[in-house]
Amino acid sequence: MDEHFAKIRTQLSSKLANQQMHATTLLAVEETLKEQGAEITPTAYFATLMSLLDQQKDDPEVEEMRAAILNLLAIVFPNVPVSVLRSQYTATLSVFTTILALQPAPTAPSMRSLVTCLEHLLIAQDSATWNHTTTLKALQTLLILSLDSRPKPRKRAQEAVRNIVTHPPLMMIVHPGMKVVVQTTLQILKESGNGVVGAAGSKDKENATQMILHTLQLVKMVGKAWPVEQFLPLCDILLHLPKLNNPYLTSSAFQVFESLLSPKESADAPKVVHQEETQTPAETLDEIVSRLAKVTQVMSAVLELKPNANDATLMPLWLDVVRAGFVESARLQDILKTAGQGADIPQEAIVPIIQLFKVIFPNLDSSNPVSVHNSTVDCLKQLITHCITDEMIDLAVQELRRNRGQQPDSKKKRNVIETVSATIKGGFDIRYQSSWLGVLEILKTLFERLNHAANPLLVSFLPIIDELRFTPAFTQKAHLDVVLSTAISTVGPRTFLDTLPLNIDNPEERKRGRAWLLPLLKSSITNTEFEYFATTLIPLADRLNQKAQECRENGMMKKVYETLIGQVWSLVSGFCDLPVDMELAFTKQVAERFSNVLYSVPDLRPVLCQALTSLVTRNQAIVASTESDEVLEREFLITKEEAARNIEILQQYSRPYLMVFFNIFQATLPQFRGYLLEVMRMYLSISTPKDLQETFSAVLVQLNTALTTVQSPVQQGDAPPASHNLMDLADIMVPYVDGQSMANLYSIVVSLFANDADAALQKKAYKIVNSMAETETGRVVLKANLEELMRNILDTTAAATATAKRARLSLIGQVISLLEPADLYFVPSILSEVVVATKEVNEKTRDVAYALLVAMGHKMKAGGVISTERVGDMEGEAVETPATISEYFTMVTAGLAGTTPHMVSAAITSLSRLLFEFHKDLEPSMVSEMIGTMHLFVNSSNREIVKSALGFIKVTTVSLDADVVRGHLQEIVSGMIRWSHEHKGHFKVKVRHILERLVRRFGYDDVVAFVPEADKKLLINIKKRRERAKRNKKNGSSGMDMDGDDDEGEEDTSKKSNKPLYMQTNFGSAYEDALYGSESDLSDDDEDDEGASEGKAAQKKSNKKKQGADAWIKEDGDTPLDFLDRTVVSRVTASHPSTQTPRKLKDLSSAFKTSSDGKLVIDDSDDENEGGNDEEEVDGETMELDQAENNYLESLKSVDGFTRGQGGRIKFNKTNKRGVLGKDDDTEMEQAGGAGPIRSKGLKDQRPVKLMGQDFKAKKAGGDVKKKGRVDPYAYVPLTSLRKGAKEGLSLTNKSKSEKRKSGKPGRRS
Repeated sequence: MDEHFAKIRTQLSSKLANQQMHATTLLAVEETLKEQGAEITPTAYFATLMSLLDQQKDDPEVEEMRAAILNLLAIVFPNVPVSVLRSQYTATLSVFTTILALQPAPTAPSMRSLVTCLEHLLIAQDSATWNHTTTLKALQTLLILSLDSRPKPRKRAQEAVRNIVTHPPLMMIVHPGMKVVVQTTLQILKESGNGVVGAAGSKDKENATQMILHTLQLVKMVGKAWPVEQFLPLCDILLHLPKLNNPYLTSSAFQVFESLLSPKESADAPKVVHQEETQTPAETLDEIVSRLAKVTQVMSAVLELKPNANDATLMPLWLDVVRAGFVESARLQDILKTAGQGADIPQEAIVPIIQLFKVIFPNLDSSNPVSVHNSTVDCLKQLITHCITDEMIDLAVQELRRNRGQQPDSKKKRNVIETVSATIKGGFDIRYQSSWLGVLEILKTLFERLNHAANPLLVSFLPIIDELRFTPAFTQKAHLDVVLSTAISTVGPRTFLDTLPLNIDNPEERKRGRAWLLPLLKSSITNTEFEYFATTLIPLADRLNQKAQECRENGMMKKVYETLIGQVWSLVSGFCDLPVDMELAFTKQVAERFSNVLYSVPDLRPVLCQALTSLVTRNQAIVASTESDEVLEREFLITKEEAARNIEILQQYSRPYLMVFFNIFQATLPQFRGYLLEVMRMYLSISTPKDLQETFSAVLVQLNTALTTVQSPVQQGDAPPASHNLMDLADIMVPYVDGQSMANLYSIVVSLFANDADAALQKKAYKIVNSMAETETGRVVLKANLEELMRNILDTTAAATATAKRARLSLIGQVISLLEPADLYFVPSILSEVVVATKEVNEKTRDVAYALLVAMGHKMKAGGVISTERVGDMEGEAVETPATISEYFTMVTAGLAGTTPHMVSAAITSLSRLLFEFHKDLEPSMVSEMIGTMHLFVNSSNREIVKSALGFIKVTTVSLDADVVRGHLQEIVSGMIRWSHEHKGHFKVKVRHILERLVRRFGYDDVVAFVPEADKKLLINIKKRRERAKRNKKNGSSGMDMDGDDDEGEEDTSKKSNKPLYMQTNFGSAYEDALYGSESDLSDDDEDDEGASEGKAAQKKSNKKKQGADAWIKEDGDTPLDFLDRTVVSRVTASHPSTQTPRKLKDLSSAFKTSSDGKLVIDDSDDENEGGNDEEEVDGETMELDQAENNYLESLKSVDGFTRGQGGRIKFNKTNKRGVLGKDDDTEMEQAGGAGPIRSKGLKDQRPVKLMGQDFKAKKAGGDVKKKGRVDPYAYVPLTSLRKGAKEGLSLTNKSKSEKRKSGKPGRRS
């Protein structure tokens, strides 16, 4: 509502009278509420507007005012509380009824607004109100409007009726007003249907047809709320409509059928504002049975209305009705079966899948339209997905297994799956060739529905697909691959490869090789038999490896076999994705083979690690599943108990595998260890405590040995030393070990804090302790050794390397969270290091330092005691100081007395961050003192200090209250204005941004009062640009603009951030928005506004934003551009050609007088502009600049222009020579020899062709002729060719070589 009203307020100066009336009315209502002292709420708007509407309800002279009030009410009504709408129902309805009865009727916009108000008014009423006659009459009024001849009011009324009846009052299934809707619509349909049949003229028949169409549209919208008992009367009428032979009525009837048969709960159901937050009771079983019976009767009748298969309009609609009806029937039957009422389902209600396939599938005939094909495919896919039951699948599997090995009986009745399969097989006949892609989609859906039952029910399809795959005429191989992938995942790789073998290790002449199946197998195998991989595919890989060894001389074949080996082994991840026979297939031999491959074949390590990870994760997912074992077994062929046993099997191999992983980990470079980390964590999580203890103890022993061994320096690219690898392994194992093991590890790594000789080792030590702090067991260990840990951290401050800085700061943060109130001495002891860290080069380190500063502030704010005796390097008498946030600020402020600019700058930056976070917790006097102190640093001569001080001022301006900042406004402005002339370090831009912020908060007059006279030019420029931006925003925004907010006042920094892109990655913290955001939205041009020049610059800038990456084509005059020309690329430009044209000098002829006959009169007087206009004077400086610009453009685009490339080399404009010469096709060029004018004929070749001796050319002969009184033609033939190039010589006859050959004359002497 607020957004709509904000938009309407901006329309006060609109050129449209209705928009002005809306804005005037709204402002008048708001002014009235302000005068009365009432709070501006939706209820207040409602009361005022309804009172105003009551006064204007029956006056026909104030239609515009009434329309404006209704429009505002339509915006207010969705926000009015339900209780208000119920209490004011009678009075409000009376006003609306009076307006509806006016003559002439309200306009269409007024009617739409009135319908919206009436809709929300009726939705808010309870069941008792709906028993009143007036309420039902109001609904009847909406029904009448839903048949209005005007499209927009009719549609809005239909939507209102839909929203009302589909959301009944509390604890009601059918809306009380639905009875009125049913009676009205059925009566209109009957009368209009009779009117169509017995119409005397075409006009009456057309009117009756229109009335039926409007009514059907209404019924379609309310179809989901149609009561079951009125189902058959409506269907009788709908089934009668196709007999009228009107395609529009038939189409609409089918659409209504689809709406009626669709599920009542729809995802696209409209959201109603005033619907109560209560749950409507679900349908009872009796109601479901009744609805199922009605749907069954309707669908039996619909099947008899099948239109012609060639009808591209009606057939898709009929298929949609069939799909919706039988899917709804299947849904209702599933509900009854789930409730244990499957016996109540009548036999005729069972979906006739066999009959439907026989009736619908022939629509895929190649002679039918494409739209019929698409609808048929969609319909059959939905029927397969929803109407084939589990009982049908189980019955088909049992019959197939029972009849295996027997002769097929042709007289025996086929089951549903057999019939559907046979029908789809027939779809691969030549008559369905144009629909084969659709048949493949249907087959894919059948594979998915049968899932594991596809083996053996659908195995017979595999040879058909394979044969089609090898058919050269079939080009849609990708669609076949999709079906094959689905078949692999459902049938299983064993059956699939037995039917379609790979034939890659020992191919025979008559067997097809199918190596192309390997990528499909890799992406499709899942939830299958692992034993097949162990007994079939691993030996296959071994045989391929042997063949590769035999092909030492043939490098090509060896590479092929190696590739095949990798593809075969890549299938292991699919076989390990929830195998169904893991207890039997994952033997010790297989586990050892995996270990050997991990050691011997580095290229296969990622695949095997992924497979071993999947073995754990997928079984864990089954164990944690909330589904029943019955559902899991049908879906995955495995139960929770079996999955738990699989994990126990893996536990037996966890320790051997971990040792393998550890050894590989140490032999792998750090950048390639990602997959190893994942698999190690997975097997650590399932290992027994005993195995973990033994493994971790072995790692600690090796770590101690490695740390005591002198190691040579590591060169770049070499494997890390053993100590580094073992530290990484220990870090990985920290979350899984017990307290004693963790204490042993702590005692080892804490001594490495002082090891500044190996920065990487020091960093890993900090990371391990951080990992310990992230676990409950580790925090207990650290708390027990907290005093020692703090002392170690303080003692190793000087030894901390830059590489370990971030990890060290993270550890300090963990220590701060563990501190007791009596141990807060650690905060001042470590504070200086944290403050200096805010100036680190590494961005992530700075972020951690800022977060640590805030965490320390919260710890101090929580209270405690600081014992100065325990603070290192603290002079004076030992005292105990209470910990407060003010005391914390005092500690940070001490850094302002630092001996280096770097320290002072860090202290200022830290204060700005803390002030932003805790400014509400500080005393005003302390805040004022800090602002005054910053005034001294702003006047510093050190740029680093000043830059931090300006950042502090900006944070102060943004975060503190205006009253606090106003008291220091003079100090702030006068202190930083001296830096407005400094361009280095962007000081000038920073100052201007802060000044703009101050102007927005305090106004121009308050700020400019403290600016020296010499610097007021900057403030004036800011004011002008702000005013110009507001004008542009006002002029550029239309009446429908939603963003018409005034720029005055404080800008919400949380809505828009103008900080640099690299700062936008820092999680969008409010502090960074304040420090780096809230920048000026205006141009960075600091010059004064000189009128049009700056306006044009701003316009160009906005145009660039709008254009984005658009490209433009330069054309010359009216000549069309030849896109086949090679030089056309030079005509493409990234900016608009109009912006590239050089500025033209003013016409100098306007400076002279003209006589009555138009001749120029040039006076001899030396006085310039005598009697002329001063505005026509040509500025010499402007002319000089224009000429300089033209010369620059000429150097870039002219024939003789050049540019300088890398190293200062000159590069001539070859493209321009081809593209600029002959630029104007209508320009005539005189030859040097006077041969006459030559006209360029096109842009294909824009180089001028000098045809010599044009005047001497014979009209019929092949050469030149002598003319009377003229010189001989050969006298003008030069000895050098005019055209360069070996293949381009001078032709004396102006004929090409091909023409000479045609005339029998040789083009060249032999």
